[in-house]
Amino acid sequence: MIVSYLALTIIGSISFNWGFETSQSYMFSIIPGDDGTFWCATAGGIIHYDPENGWLESFIYPDQMPWISATDICFADSQMWVATGGGGLALKQGTTWEVFSSYEGIPGSGYVYSVYNSGGYIWVGTDGGLSRGNTSGFLSIDSDLTGGAFTAGEVTDITGIDNTVYFATDRGVYALDLSGSVFNPDSWTSYEDSTLTLGIDNIYIASVDSVFGYGTGGISQKVGDSWKRLLNYSASADSVVTGLLVTEDGLIAACNKVILYNSGSWELYGSGYPVESYASCLSEISDRIWCGYGLRDANCCDTGKGLGYLDNGIWEIVPVPGMAGQSCYQITLDEDRIYLGSHRIGLMAYYPDSGWTAFNKYTTDMPHTLRTYSAARAGCSGVFTGSYHYGLSWIDDRGTYSMDDDTIITYVSDSLVGVSPEVVQIVSPLLNNQVVMLTSQSGALLIAQEAFWQTPDEPSGIVAVSGEPEEGNLQWATRIESDGLANKNIQMLFPCGDDSLWIAFAAESGCQLLVHGGDPVDKTMDTWYPGYDQAYNTSWGLPSNQVFCFARNADGDILVGTGNGLCRWNGSVFVEIAEITGSIKSIQVDNNGVIWCMAEDAIYSVEGVNVTRFTSTNSIYIPSNRVENEFSYFNPDDGTVYFSSLLGLWSVSSQQNQGESADLLFYPQPFLPAEEELHIVWSGSDESIEVKFFSLTGEYLGFVQADSWFDWTWNGILDGSSLASGVYIVLIETNSDVIRSKIAVVR
Repeated sequence: MIVSYLALTIIGSISFNWGFETSQSYMFSIIPGDDGTFWCATAGGIIHYDPENGWLESFIYPDQMPWISATDICFADSQMWVATGGGGLALKQGTTWEVFSSYEGIPGSGYVYSVYNSGGYIWVGTDGGLSRGNTSGFLSIDSDLTGGAFTAGEVTDITGIDNTVYFATDRGVYALDLSGSVFNPDSWTSYEDSTLTLGIDNIYIASVDSVFGYGTGGISQKVGDSWKRLLNYSASADSVVTGLLVTEDGLIAACNKVILYNSGSWELYGSGYPVESYASCLSEISDRIWCGYGLRDANCCDTGKGLGYLDNGIWEIVPVPGMAGQSCYQITLDEDRIYLGSHRIGLMAYYPDSGWTAFNKYTTDMPHTLRTYSAARAGCSGVFTGSYHYGLSWIDDRGTYSMDDDTIITYVSDSLVGVSPEVVQIVSPLLNNQVVMLTSQSGALLIAQEAFWQTPDEPSGIVAVSGEPEEGNLQWATRIESDGLANKNIQMLFPCGDDSLWIAFAAESGCQLLVHGGDPVDKTMDTWYPGYDQAYNTSWGLPSNQVFCFARNADGDILVGTGNGLCRWNGSVFVEIAEITGSIKSIQVDNNGVIWCMAEDAIYSVEGVNVTRFTSTNSIYIPSNRVENEFSYFNPDDGTVYFSSLLGLWSVSSQQNQGESADLLFYPQPFLPAEEELHIVWSGSDESIEVKFFSLTGEYLGFVQADSWFDWTWNGILDGSSLASGVYIVLIETNSDVIRSKIAVVR
């Protein structure tokens, strides 16, 4: 498995393996260590790097970090203080972590921008203001405590020199003289008048006389009691400055390149800087300049290209292990390889023996990287993916990590301009160049398309294609509104059997069922439900006209995830099946028949009438509010359900099947307590046995013991009370075995 696992035990027996994979490729800051190594605070945690020996260790959520991202780090004695991007302030002492939130005096919603050690205190800048403290707790510093001297509501950076600490805030720059008192207004200096409009998000101090501010407004320098701009980017929203450094060559800045201030003007610093890579931070360590390679623009801080350094005037890249990007979409497996669509980095792929890579325009002959949502297999070799606006691409990677032997063909409705001449383009019967998602049925690939909003009159709908791309024998069929489709903007396709296809429409337009003759490319036997050019909506029982996803349960029923909960199609109308509110973004059904739903606020499991809600309070899962082409995938080989999200790739697998014994049986089943007792038959060893009972949600109900399995019986009573009708989880424990099973009680 690719993910790091955490076993969440419920009442001591029924457990779930939760996994999470995210990207560490975006660097927020690079902090020197005291031994020539340095630490990188990244969107996926913390990485420790040695210029001589490479990557040393990685602290990631959930096993080694209490939160997903790290934005800043500071060291105080043997303590590591970590600013997180949503999880508060974290403290690492030895191998243990402690988290400080608003309850411990850290203001705001949990997003910490900066942490700084000075004057015997840890200073913390957050989306809610400023705080000061230590391991015993923190005190929020505001206008009331400072006599009106400090009025900022957000602090984005803290740094200092000698006895002066500078704060970059939403009210401009402040300075505090630590020789005085933080509570004395005379200890504070406000530069609001000269800095409020300069767009200063960070402070860099080269010396007492060289103090700079930088950010969305460019670069400014403190001159006396005022500030002046050295580089004005206020009119260029995509030209944010993300780092400053004074070197022997002069002042250099990180933006969409790395530039040098020379005699009043700016020029490129170094050669070979990666195309479309925003320098996310700067640091000088061991006589070498280091930077984070961001991606595209400064606002894209969930995906990067890793770590860069300047070597004899040429920028070199150090790739970061793991996923290339956090924001991910459709998932598919080909043998033991995982393919994962992404928002910004192309089609990501995981090879068990080699790790992650990504297919995009920088690494191979792909047309683009942005909004590569889809990933699917069909009846042919290889995998398909679609770059939104850039058509459909077929990739045969020969099962190898190397891209040298890959074959890639891109199919488009209209020829692409501005792409590499190495990209193989074939004009084909696609309805447009927008590919939303992919699936397969009866060996054919099914393509969901939509009309791009700027050109709503272009054709769109469903495309089916079969054949071998490399042999050039593809057959195509399109289904549009004139064929009976109720809406041309397709959001999701769900094949059911060989001849039924459920279709979800965008823009709250409901869903539709297509029944064809078993060959998706043949339209001659198409039948549409509820009718030609008609869609199911709330008048048919749907809780909402917004339909996101489908699944099929163990009984063969169709489940539908909507904008207002989960429902089931009973052949005539849609019926609500669980008390889950809000948008159901994706659904899967596991080997146990448990329905797993990703909603806006949680992941839910539904087993019969029992619904369990998983959030960060009882699992490692952290919800995100994105409702945009979310996907899930079930791997029946190991029982794992995957969910894509804004934060990365989540997985969960139930351990209910693990540890089962094929020859251990309870009889009779179902058990009718009024007629006889429940017994065990087993080939296991003759030793004492204890059977523990749990509800399907993990509630412990009691136990029954015996000296051996053939002496064990149960009359349906636990702790003096009769157990109600229903299905129960049982844990059978002996000195040599732990076995899980289920029993059904009928009264």
